[in-house]
Amino acid sequence: MFSETLKDLRRTHGLTQRELADIIGVTLRTVQNYESGRQMPKNEKVLLRISSYFGIPLRRLVSSDDYYRLLRAEARRDLKEDERKELYRILQTLTALFAGGALSQSDKDLFLEAVQELYQETGEPEELPEEYYG
Repeated sequence: MFSETLKDLRRTHGLTQRELADIIGVTLRTVQNYESGRQMPKNEKVLLRISSYFGIPLRRLVSSDDYYRLLRAEARRDLKEDERKELYRILQTLTALFAGGALSQSDKDLFLEAVQELYQETGEPEELPEEYYG
């Protein structure tokens, strides 16, 4: 989970929350929220700064579950009510599938890649940065 990974990385590198906040360009309160699990970075650039500073691939920093939470948060801001409900229904189904343990990690990775390909085919070129795949 992002919050635990960030806290472990910060401590391993002997940084205070304030120092990390200055390095990645956010407030102390934001780092505290990240580490407590109350908030995730809303800006991809912040995630890239964190992964770059610690020299780790984005995939190690952000799990699939974290990525889906980011998608849900972004969707809530941009979608109409009907679209929001449909996306929520789809994400609930996917979450249940992933949480049930029915898929191996390699199957989960393949699924995520397939969803990304489908999304790209819709004409909206948003994709995870190459650093995510490490």
